[in-house]
This record gives sequence, structure tokens and C-alpha cells, in this order.
Amino acid sequence: MRRLKLITVTMVLVGLWVLALPGAASAFTGFEPGVADGQEYREVVFLGGTPEVFKGTVKETVKKKGDIVQINLRYKLESESGTGKLNRTVKLTSQVETRGDQEVYVTELDNYNETIETAGQKFKTKKDYVFFSGSRVIDHQPAVDFITGNWYLKKVYEAGRRDKSEVMVELSGQTEGYNNVWGSGETRTMDMVLRGEPTCPIWQGTVRMAMNDNLCRDLIYVPSQPELISFTGGFVDELRGEELLTADYDLLPGQVPVENERGRRTRDQDEDEDEQNAAEEDDSDIYGGRNQGVFNLSAYSPPEQRRLFVKECKDVRGHWAQRPIEAMCGLGAYDIRGDYFHPGVACRRGEFIRALVTVGGLDIEPEEQQKAGRRRGQDQEQAYFFDVDSRSPYYKYVQTAGKKGLVETHEKFFRPDDNLTRAEAVTILVKAMGLEHLAPTPQFSTGFKDDYQIPSWAKDAVYVAQEYGLIRGDFTGGLRIFRPHDIVTRAEAAAMLDRFREFLNQDLRQDYRDHLYRYLP
Repeated sequence: MRRLKLITVTMVLVGLWVLALPGAASAFTGFEPGVADGQEYREVVFLGGTPEVFKGTVKETVKKKGDIVQINLRYKLESESGTGKLNRTVKLTSQVETRGDQEVYVTELDNYNETIETAGQKFKTKKDYVFFSGSRVIDHQPAVDFITGNWYLKKVYEAGRRDKSEVMVELSGQTEGYNNVWGSGETRTMDMVLRGEPTCPIWQGTVRMAMNDNLCRDLIYVPSQPELISFTGGFVDELRGEELLTADYDLLPGQVPVENERGRRTRDQDEDEDEQNAAEEDDSDIYGGRNQGVFNLSAYSPPEQRRLFVKECKDVRGHWAQRPIEAMCGLGAYDIRGDYFHPGVACRRGEFIRALVTVGGLDIEPEEQQKAGRRRGQDQEQAYFFDVDSRSPYYKYVQTAGKKGLVETHEKFFRPDDNLTRAEAVTILVKAMGLEHLAPTPQFSTGFKDDYQIPSWAKDAVYVAQEYGLIRGDFTGGLRIFRPHDIVTRAEAAAMLDRFREFLNQDLRQDYRDHLYRYLP
């Protein structure tokens, strides 16, 4: 499996940061109702009065210069029934404004051309009658990027009929997403309105849609089958992609050529009947009622797998933290020499930061930033701490932690060989995710019996960690205790980091998919 990295691609509003998937998945613009499996793109069209799926390819070209991002998209699709076609070209330009750790993308439409053949009719967007505006903000936290945005799209089609009828389609939506080295997800909710203009009532309808796409990276333990082998098992690093679309539609079916006993009706017959029915008062009665229903579309990318290095230590066999320890060793979070891990030994601050930076992918810097730094002669950056210089094995990890605000830098001493406390570990983990602000206003309790012992600088993080399941604490006499000043052992640190990895994958996915993917009133 290739190393997961953050790349800039243009989705709804240009600038969504996602984990890369091959093929058409990165080309999906977001404001069109479709899904991709890495090989093929599929989109649902409602202009014919009933959902019709088109499939094919999307070609994407992205150009970046300074704070300007331009994207060109070319869709070439055919209906699954083989009777329709969809061709679309889109050109978008985004202006990027950066302030601190946040970026705001404001996107405008340069060009939009679309031709759709569906239900025996041809629809073509009118020149200068397509409008798009959108904006999104990306908040770059140390281990996670959080994304939110809104957009609006209006397009007018010529219906290709003798009376030159027009159809207007409006799309408005909101998106919420996240991205990190262990997974990414985005949920978009959209409302579509179709209206006939100026005097054609047959295109009248609404569609409410929810769309979710996510990438999930898991560590899967696979035991060895033979007995005569040097290790009992190991981990597989697996990446899977999933895209889901649900649409609740309420349309008039009158625009669909219907079958009768003599076969499919001709377009002229439909047009003559449309002219006659246009004078009626109740469109739903004319066309046999509303065409209502729920439509689902999904796509699943094939899994990508990579075996991790195997490291089995004699002193962790049967240990309660054996699997987390072996997983962290396989990822390279711990550099173990010899056959012993020493799970009960105190974890040092330096080695915890090294492991966190490795597991959270915090040392991954975009290639263009690396090149820019080299051009400016920034290879030799100034050390944040007097007691961790460039000769230290922890140097680049502690530098990353200082740069990203995981540890305080004003004192100028990091103390890499000091023992790590539980309060320090939890504070660093919550800061890495950027979630410490979820704690309530002052004068709150974390819910632990020893709440009064928690340092003020750690209390927000401890509250968030227990509230959202990152830690549980211990039970004594039926009450939970946190033990903030206790030293974290190497086994406990490995378990904390493994739970941190799961949180970046499973907990965020559950919140953004299962919680937000509820669009019906």
C-alpha cells in the first residue's frame, strides 16, 4: 500500500483535503449526485422524471499557482440502459486565503457545458445560464483536518422540444468532513429543485439527497498457520473506500415517454399531449400522480493491503497489551532492539512524542512545502528546546511537536528523558486532534473521583478524552479514578496510542457517517 498522504483536489468547492484513491474517485466534484469505486464513476439523473444511472469516466486537471487553484473536469458517461448519454465540462477557479492554521477557499465557475440524453429527450445547458458559488474552510489541526462548506448551483436547460421549453435545476448543499492518516470522510446533504420554464409544468419536482464517502485504514491481525515458523502472526495494514448516496425524490412522471400496448410513444405524441395537458389545473392528476420514492447508490473500492514488519518480544506474550504493543512496533512507533519490550517500565516523554508523531502521521509534510523550505535554505531550522538538539534521536519528532503546538515551547526545555504522566499523555493526544475546545465552560467536573487532583492545564483534555471514549479510567469502590500524576508505563502508552489510532479511524467515521448521514426530516 502506498503511504497515505494529504493531497489537494477539487471536490465541491476546490480544496478538499482527502486521502488519495486511484481513478475517478478524486475527480468527483461533489455537487453532482454520484459515486466512484476507483475505476468507474456513476451518477444519478432525475431530468427524465425517474432516477436513471449514468456511468463512465471523469478526467481531472488541477493547476495551482500561489493562492489560485484551477480545475478542469470532463465527464463522459452513458446510461446503464444504453439509451442515454451525458457529457459535461466544468472549469472552476478558487481563491485561497490563509490565516493561521485555517484556509478558506472561495470558488467561482469559469465555464460549464452539459448535454444529457435521457427518457428519449435531449437537454442542453443554456450558455450564460449556469451559476455556481461556494466556499469552504479547512481547519488544520496537528493530526486531523476538519472541513466544512456550502455551495449553490443553478443551471437552465433547453429541453430540445419544439416549444423550446426550458428546465431549471437548483442545487444547494452543505458538506462536513475530516481527513487524517487513518481515514477520511465527508457527508454532503443536498436539496435539488426542478422547475419547467416558462410555461412547461411537467418538470416539477424536488429531491433531497445525502452523500457520504469515506476511506478507512485498519490494522488487521493475521495469525500464522504453520507451526514451524519464526513468528506467530502479524498485522496487515488495509485501506478500504466506500461511497454512499441516498435520494428521496418527489417528481412528476409526465416527462417520461411511457409504454403503451403499441410500444414506446413518439416524441411528437408526447409533445402534443403536453400542450393539451398544460391547460389543466392539477398536474399530478394529469400525469397519473407523483413519482415518489427513495433511491440508493453505492460504490466500494477494492482493498489495498500491506504487511507490517513483525516484532514479537518475549516479555509481552500473553500480556494484556500484547496486540497494541505489536501493532505499534509494526508501525515503527517504537525502535526495539533485542527480544524485550519492557512493558512495565516507565515511558519517557521523548519516546512517547516519537511514537505519537509516527502513528499520527504528523511528520508528513507536503512535497511542495519541503521543496520551498530547501529553496529558502531552511533545512537547518532552529531548535525549539535547549535540551533536544539535532544530535538527539528525538530531535525531528520533538521539533514537529513544538511546531504543531503539542507541547509548550516557551520554557525552552522539553525534558525528553523524564517519565510521562497520565495527565501529560492525555493532554498531548487531545491536542493532536484539536478537540480540547469541546470541554464545557469553567467550573466543570471531569466525572472522576480524583477530579480535584487533575492540573488545570490538563482538565479540558481529560474531560474530552473521557467524554468521547478515548480513556475510561480505573474503578475503585464503584467510582472512577484517573490518577493524573501516575507514571505511564510503556504498555499503557502503546495501548493509548492504539486507541488514538482507532479514534482517528472508527470514531470519526461513525460521527461523520452514521450521525450526519440522516437527511430525512
